[in-house]
Amino acid sequence: MADEIEEVLVRPLGEVLARVGEGVAQAQRAMDLNSIATQTLIDNDPVLSEYGLQATWYHMPEVTLELKMSLAMKRETKTDTSGRVLVSRLSLLAAPHNAKVQNALGLDVQGTSVVKARIVSIPPPPRPEG
Repeated sequence: MADEIEEVLVRPLGEVLARVGEGVAQAQRAMDLNSIATQTLIDNDPVLSEYGLQATWYHMPEVTLELKMSLAMKRETKTDTSGRVLVSRLSLLAAPHNAKVQNALGLDVQGTSVVKARIVSIPPPPRPEG
């Protein structure tokens, strides 16, 4: 397999969800490009174009996902040279819960969380008249 899968154990939860959203967008784009290519083929074929054929368009109106994750809170604190706290914030970190992560980090299966998300398509905003 030419493509390598990068395995990252712990990432901010927002980054994990953003990557899922990017994957959905890439899948939709691939389906759109396939439909465009099919329509171009039809339009450029003298026989097929006689029949008024139209390419089929596919659309994912909604994607529902359920991720089994191990979640942890991490506090990040920045101080100045005198030790005074300048910035302190909490981050929610997530790790996929699978056998490899469970063994590597010594996680208990009872410590998992289920993160549920829905990605729903909406119509584009109206174009400004100008």
